Amino acid sequence: MPAFARFRIAALQELFRQLAYAPSEATRRHMDAAEKLLADIDPQHNYPEDFVVYRITGYRPEASQEPAVLVGSALVADLVNLVQRFSMMIELRAEDVARSPLTLEEVGRRLLVAPKTVQRYRRRGLVCHYLFTDSGARQLICFEDALDRFIQRHRAGVERAGRFTRVGPEDRQRMIDDALRMRQKENLTLNEAARRLAKTCGRARETVRLILRRHDRRAEKPIFASKGPLSARDLRVIDRAWCFGVPAAELARRFRCSRATIQRVISRARRRFLASLDLSYVELPTLELEDAASIILSNPIVCRDLDNLLPDDDALELIEALRGAPAHDENAEDALLAGYNFLKRRAMMAIADLPDWPGSRALDEIETDLRWAALLKRRLVDLALPAAVARINQNLHARLIDEPAERIIALLKIGIEVCSKVVEGIDPSRGQHLIALTSLATDRKLAGMETRAAGRAAARHAPGSIPLHGPFEKLTSWQGRLSLRRDRRRQIDQLDDRLRQAITLRFGLTGSPPLTFPQLAWQLDITPTAAARVVERGRAELRRFARQR
Repeated sequence: MPAFARFRIAALQELFRQLAYAPSEATRRHMDAAEKLLADIDPQHNYPEDFVVYRITGYRPEASQEPAVLVGSALVADLVNLVQRFSMMIELRAEDVARSPLTLEEVGRRLLVAPKTVQRYRRRGLVCHYLFTDSGARQLICFEDALDRFIQRHRAGVERAGRFTRVGPEDRQRMIDDALRMRQKENLTLNEAARRLAKTCGRARETVRLILRRHDRRAEKPIFASKGPLSARDLRVIDRAWCFGVPAAELARRFRCSRATIQRVISRARRRFLASLDLSYVELPTLELEDAASIILSNPIVCRDLDNLLPDDDALELIEALRGAPAHDENAEDALLAGYNFLKRRAMMAIADLPDWPGSRALDEIETDLRWAALLKRRLVDLALPAAVARINQNLHARLIDEPAERIIALLKIGIEVCSKVVEGIDPSRGQHLIALTSLATDRKLAGMETRAAGRAAARHAPGSIPLHGPFEKLTSWQGRLSLRRDRRRQIDQLDDRLRQAITLRFGLTGSPPLTFPQLAWQLDITPTAAARVVERGRAELRRFARQR
């Protein structure tokens, strides 16, 4: 599924949602009506919402209140988006229309512009459709009559863009010489010099800036001050700061380099961390099935209610919850073990295939698998912990809750540690069971430990008097880096709705598996790049909230 642009107008997004389930014939009519409407929209004018709805659907809603007014420029972009989405839904084919399709490359050659310029034209009203072949492949195309209408409407801009020429050597040298004089005379920054030169040269500011930066990278004496290559300490600081939620743009300003450089540094650090993990998994027969992913990961036990966890803030509350835990479910145990080992196996194989300079998408998929695996391990530890605490009570010849606070915390940590180790090595295909292995491992761990002295009075603890500090935070070696920190999770309710939704979905805090950026983009109806930026803003806000405490 392609990543569609996000609707700018909420009314158009809601209209699309309402029409998404219409029959194909109706969707085809809506698509054609939206394209016809687009030809009548002036970006400089505003239009009432009921007029737009009527032109697309043929239905005029009853006016219960003053209709909303839609901005023309935003409406143009949203109508183009609407047409593309409708063409995708009905799987439009060439034989369904009596129009001549052009690929976007052919459009660029006809207009004498670069592919990026064609993409900008789409936001300005160049209507495109998704066209499907018999094999099911899809291609974004522009019908020739739609292109002719766009040219007629934007002739001056199209002709100006078609006359664009590359910067020649003489013009480039003139820019460099002028920049040097500006720097010596006024000590201007790179961006300010580029802004001034852009006006005098008739070029885009970014074009001038890139020319000057390219010159400085190659010159023995650069015009503008440069920090130079990042040191090993810089690389460590960047990686640590990013893990704490510092945005890439802020790091770029701090280290006086481009955002792209920061992203490369972060990607390399992410790769090194993943390669350092000692991932191991239990070879289960189900892992070798051809469709193992769909069988194992679609099990409701593996992909639902992952937030249904034991309390982890208060020891007394945790012990009370263990006493009331439901009977052990062996089906849940088997499903969780299969999912946990499958995700680790898939991550390990993907890490082995990573290049030295990996792409962000491959890293994202691996890290998402490991986040999911961490959630499944937590569920497995929760299943095993009642057995561990029962054996602790048996060895104490008393109730754990009657012990001193320090001893309660220490023994709970021992029980969690034992459960974690058992989960890593249990093999159901060999007849091993979680409860039996946990009980045995707990007895061995407690063998020889001092039991409560005879005659010691039972301790009495007020509710909430024995706080726990993240006893489940180190069940895996990757939780500390890949999962959302405990102090950050406590601040989530302070985020606005959009940031909170992005963060909770991204890190799997709603009971569902964590999402990659493409999956998150589909949920939020934005592009993957935009989804990454939203999550980055959310993490930065959580960091700010935590620092204010």
